[in-house]
Amino acid sequence: MPYTLFASANVGQTTIPSKRLPAAILACQKDLQTGLVDLDFPGKPRHHLLFARGELVNVYRGGDKIERVDPGVWSASLNGSSPSASMRALALTPQAVRIVKILLEQTGDTRYVAPVGNELEAQLESWVNHPVPALAHICWPGAEALALFPGAGISPRYTLFVAADQMLHSAGTMMAFYGWKEAYNSAVLFSSEPLTIAWTEYLLHYSFTKLVTQILERFEELTGRIMLNNIIRDVNFTSAAHSWGVLIHPASITDQTIFSSPQAAAEVYSRLIEVIFGYIESVLGVDLLDLLMREAILRLPKSCRDVLKEYLLISVQTN
Repeated sequence: MPYTLFASANVGQTTIPSKRLPAAILACQKDLQTGLVDLDFPGKPRHHLLFARGELVNVYRGGDKIERVDPGVWSASLNGSSPSASMRALALTPQAVRIVKILLEQTGDTRYVAPVGNELEAQLESWVNHPVPALAHICWPGAEALALFPGAGISPRYTLFVAADQMLHSAGTMMAFYGWKEAYNSAVLFSSEPLTIAWTEYLLHYSFTKLVTQILERFEELTGRIMLNNIIRDVNFTSAAHSWGVLIHPASITDQTIFSSPQAAAEVYSRLIEVIFGYIESVLGVDLLDLLMREAILRLPKSCRDVLKEYLLISVQTN
């Protein structure tokens, strides 16, 4: 029996005739859904579909090893051989979709498995000190949770806790984990080394948002809020014109886009960075822009600097 993600969630399952499956997928798209859809076909591997604002961004096919399937050819791969499918949908935030991709791509990774019976709080605190970004996955009989650790002793960046009657998203607190009155069935840590595609996509997202936020903070210090607002207006106009779902705020960035690949993410982030850097250069000059960029990059962890260099061609000498 294939593993069911978030099995404890109070989510109904619907049996759909194969000929009606395209219409069911289209309904998810028209409703602008963000989340996970699981499809079970009799005698076939389970399919995990990930949606972001109505777009089918990723498809994973289960089996001995979960594999990515191109969403563009996914329907053709089904070829109508199954009479029906069992469909289960779970709404998630974009941030949760990003870490679910990490979980799916490392299912079966047994490098860091906590023995059953360990004290959970102590185990998670030890994993906070993992040297590189990692994702903790904890299962209880009646709940399931994910915690994204930045690495090197930094508190969790995002947590998701799911039980029958609740779904809790948090910027980092794990109180729901510690308050659950059951012993855990399993606790696993998925490390970002070596990188999977999903880890690369997450690190690109984080690197872009952190880099831009830090540079714009320094730009505001040097020029004032009016000049910052001009950049924000230009970037948000560009993003909205292309339906990219990335919004710049004075002190933060909202990135609602889930990309199908690191290359797709890099294309969008590069174009937005061009707008930002072009404006800053026109105001402060190339030398000061280079200084701001260097300051921001050197404050990022090595894993982020590596993906910036590979996918956005942004780097500085670190020695």
